[in-house]
Amino acid sequence: MQGKSIIFICSLIAGGLSVAALSTASARYEEPKWSIVRNDDQFEIRRYPRLLAASVTVNGVTDQAANNAFSILAGYIFGKNSTRKKIDMAAPVTQEAGSTKIAMTVPVTTSLNQNSMTMKFYMPAQYDLETLPEAHDKRIKFELIAPQLYATVRFSGRAKEASISKHTQELKEYLSTNGLVATGEPVLAFYNPPWTPPFLRRNEIWLPVHEQLDKKS
Repeated sequence: MQGKSIIFICSLIAGGLSVAALSTASARYEEPKWSIVRNDDQFEIRRYPRLLAASVTVNGVTDQAANNAFSILAGYIFGKNSTRKKIDMAAPVTQEAGSTKIAMTVPVTTSLNQNSMTMKFYMPAQYDLETLPEAHDKRIKFELIAPQLYATVRFSGRAKEASISKHTQELKEYLSTNGLVATGEPVLAFYNPPWTPPFLRRNEIWLPVHEQLDKKS
């Protein structure tokens, strides 16, 4: 289930970022301020702080479902909100008169189950639930995500089905070897514009692990 749906998501993000007319290949992104609990080459145990995210859940795990999810969230960050504020996916985008530019964080993450997918765009650290503009599309939900410990694996290249399956299995084996137990399903995280050369791309798989296991690191 997981592999083919993720392929659709990767293709979607590439297309969506192109439509958004990102301005430069060297754009700098804000990233949540996580800390490293343990580092083992491409594997890391990270502690993420409380995060604010805009999310949407859609039925299905097909390419069309992924396209719908991305389009809904992209509409919000590019102006379909109560104050016409634009939340940029990359370096500055031309603004309409009176609008305010907000630099969105990376990554874009997606989680799947058998019947639906949830996609999240993370909001900048200076915003909270009270200061973000209201979304026109009521399917968009804003949530405060509690601090969480994640086991992660990072890999480059094109995030194709075989690569994703391989690295997910490697991450699960890493957890087993180190006495860690996943407390949820894999989350796929993508960081780069579509024109990024494959060898420079940053893709990640995250698995939440139990907070008490932090003490074993």
